[in-house]
Amino acid sequence: MLGRWECPVYPTELVFALDVSQDTTPQLFQRMKNIVIEVVNNTKIRESNCPVGARLAVVSFSSETHHLIRFSDFHSKSQLLRELSALSYQRSTNKRDLGGSMRYVARNIFKRTLPGANVRKVAVFFSNGPSVNPDSINTAVLEFSALDLVLAVITFNNITEVNHPLMVRRSIIFYLFHIKWMILDNKCKPNAACEHTRTKHPPWAYVDTAFILDSSWKMIPSEFEKLRSFLSRALDNFEVSPEPVISLVGDRVAIVSHAPSSFQHQTQKTLVKKEFDLMTYGETQLMKKHIQESLQHLGGDPAVGHAIQWTLNHIFSSAPSLRKHKAIVVISAGETSPWDKELLKKVALRAKCQGYALLVLSLGRTYNSTELEELASLPLEQHLIQLGRTHKPELNYALQFLKAFLHLLRNGINSYPPADLRTKCNKINIQKTRYTSRSLSLM
Repeated sequence: MLGRWECPVYPTELVFALDVSQDTTPQLFQRMKNIVIEVVNNTKIRESNCPVGARLAVVSFSSETHHLIRFSDFHSKSQLLRELSALSYQRSTNKRDLGGSMRYVARNIFKRTLPGANVRKVAVFFSNGPSVNPDSINTAVLEFSALDLVLAVITFNNITEVNHPLMVRRSIIFYLFHIKWMILDNKCKPNAACEHTRTKHPPWAYVDTAFILDSSWKMIPSEFEKLRSFLSRALDNFEVSPEPVISLVGDRVAIVSHAPSSFQHQTQKTLVKKEFDLMTYGETQLMKKHIQESLQHLGGDPAVGHAIQWTLNHIFSSAPSLRKHKAIVVISAGETSPWDKELLKKVALRAKCQGYALLVLSLGRTYNSTELEELASLPLEQHLIQLGRTHKPELNYALQFLKAFLHLLRNGINSYPPADLRTKCNKINIQKTRYTSRSLSLM
């Protein structure tokens, strides 16, 4: 019929992951198979080298992920359906690691799939219960977003650890489906019931964010120019407060850079240049204009520790009505200066203990792994991005990662400081209290 649309409209790489962990039954496995077969029956399968329709891959997972059908195995819809029907139930004695399987699919199965701006890459996971590592689900959400992959989960139970990160979906395509309501959302011919069963995202929470830019000699001028564009595009992830001084509504953003070429660390001169603070601009476009017209490469010695300390003392401490969530995004071009290392360890811990989320973007092939791991918040997989180059694909990955990171932050997915750090933070607070009391007694 003229004007009829086929699904999918765009070339699609579609992966189904079947849960075969220890609590999966033969009946449940058959239900998963039936859903996949139903989707294939209603989908145009790519049967030639022409990039039209969908290619299908199927994996099973418990604590590990195994291929059942690869993208290259079948180029005939009828043959594919026969193979799907023939899949047999192989129960595992292992526990479920949903996040680990998600990351495996993102990093391995989609690695060599069809390129192209219009290609849709979709992974659908079945899950029948809790995962042994909930943090890995949060990490997978970040990686799927950074790689521009669509993630869907079909659950047979209401699983909080899956619901929570997948509710983070404002401007990110993460869907959560409950099997009792539907089979699968079809973008080409939407089912009206889908709109009523998708989980609503929680209320929006605002953030105060400071970008600390490495503008030292380690950041070569050509890379610095690319970072201008990166910072401008990063601002699109914020709902900037129109009245940052007096309003409690909206995000606030600051940018500082380090270090001036004339700076000598023995002197008392500041090594940080304030581009703008949390209260300077109430419009994203004004921030972008500043980045393009006023942000300059400084060319001095790197001093990440001093820059973080200055930011805590002069950017956040001077701002009224700090938002519920506070983040410091450190853009690093390499190892900090030797005279800055001890301060960096102390001030990074101080920031974490005060509830700041530290996200680190490391650029270039030269870096100190220990330094980066001490700087970034935990878990590291969610707070440390290491890019070997500053080419467009890598920076696009970082932008998408930042977008998802901010959504997780707004929704309180992680705790700052994390539970593993609270004992150390409590000791620091006790020592600080004793020092203050001793100083007062001597006055």
